[in-house]
Amino acid sequence: MRINKGKLKEILSHDYSFYRGPAHESRIDSRLNPPAPDFIASQFTSNMRVLDIGCGSGLTLLEHHNRFGHGVGIDNDPEHLEIAEMNKKERGVSNVEFMLFPAVEIPERLDRDSFDFVFTERGPLGGTSITIQAALYALKPGGTIFSETIGGLHHQEVREVFGEGERANQIMNVLDQAKVAMERNGVSVRIAADIVSKRYYPDIYEWLKFQCSIWAYTGRPPPSADDSRYELFAERNTNSSGEIETTHHVVWVGGVKMENPPHYWEYQHFKS
Repeated sequence: MRINKGKLKEILSHDYSFYRGPAHESRIDSRLNPPAPDFIASQFTSNMRVLDIGCGSGLTLLEHHNRFGHGVGIDNDPEHLEIAEMNKKERGVSNVEFMLFPAVEIPERLDRDSFDFVFTERGPLGGTSITIQAALYALKPGGTIFSETIGGLHHQEVREVFGEGERANQIMNVLDQAKVAMERNGVSVRIAADIVSKRYYPDIYEWLKFQCSIWAYTGRPPPSADDSRYELFAERNTNSSGEIETTHHVVWVGGVKMENPPHYWEYQHFKS
């Protein structure tokens, strides 16, 4: 496939962040793939206090604000919270507030056992005990916690061509890692699922607009327009309709905070 390097250079010349950059065109095949915000919102109740860790643009809280009592969104990126505050103002929401600090500072910034539901969408909880314990610090015993984490198949096509490769010595898959991490930190797991979808772009140029935002978020500079791997990527991932096809994979793990966690609980990062 012949690539127009001039178009690549023009796309690469823009400034990108996860939420800002040229708009791209794509469609998603989401069959058997429930949207995370809708699933999260289904867990809200009218008097509930909810905490969104790594809230980004704040839309999950803002678009469903009438389904809970009070919401708090935290993020460690000032640009994300700037967007969240703008979205809040546009919608006239009064029962949601946003705060700038990382997840590990929750025990310093928020009251213990003060939330009914804590969640993250591709945010910082992941499978690390320190962030899970920070979230559980703010969660009431018997409250619910939900984490969406990037899965091992996510953007596998990009990794294969642009050199990121598979994880070395990966004994457990991401779902098992996340599930075990929750269990060992005192969560009675109620949901554990792999969620896989396909995303389609009209051509490699629309894909690149999206991909640049991902590279910007991870701090990785994009390859130059002269890089031959763009042609290889297009050759490998163009489907019969002429679209660029990629895989999107997330892992869902959620459960209930146990009042009396088992003896094998992880090292305690935050003292009582």
